[in-house]
Amino acid sequence: MAVFSVSARALLLAVLAAAGVRGNPIDLSSDGAITPCATVKCTSTTTCKVIDGKAQCVPILGVKCGNTVCEAGLTCCNPSCSLCVKPGMACTAHICPPIPIDPLPIQCGSTVCKPGLECCNASCGTCVEPGKGCTKQLCVPTGPQCGKTVCPAGMVCCNSSCGVCSPPDGACTAQFCTDSD
Repeated sequence: MAVFSVSARALLLAVLAAAGVRGNPIDLSSDGAITPCATVKCTSTTTCKVIDGKAQCVPILGVKCGNTVCEAGLTCCNPSCSLCVKPGMACTAHICPPIPIDPLPIQCGSTVCKPGLECCNASCGTCVEPGKGCTKQLCVPTGPQCGKTVCPAGMVCCNSSCGVCSPPDGACTAQFCTDSD
């Protein structure tokens, strides 16, 4: 195949355009050589990429557009409004205000931090304002209150009048205890 200089290529294109010849633009690589994609027509949801020296139609990946991702075949025309359109369609130049996004709740041990607070000690379930001090002591997990006692972690209260704790599926007495028991 003959290689034309840039000026000869421009002259050839001008002659072809004047003669009414239509076609896709020539696909050139960075060094000016014609690439294999110059002769490939891909569908609207794919684009031509040279992979291992061969032209291949690959899916067009979504384009980030503000708070959204444009679907294949659409372009981002206004990121401030997260607006995607088909190529060549009109687009507004209006600047959209940012949409406030509520922060997600933060789990902090056995508690959930309120908005604006951060978890500083998960073992104690302590939430504080950002940048505030925090104790780093270890809080031993405890179980539920069971009468006058507290069940150890992993145990459940099965008889609160007697303060008896058991494993979740364990046996339990059905007796009633008084303060003198």
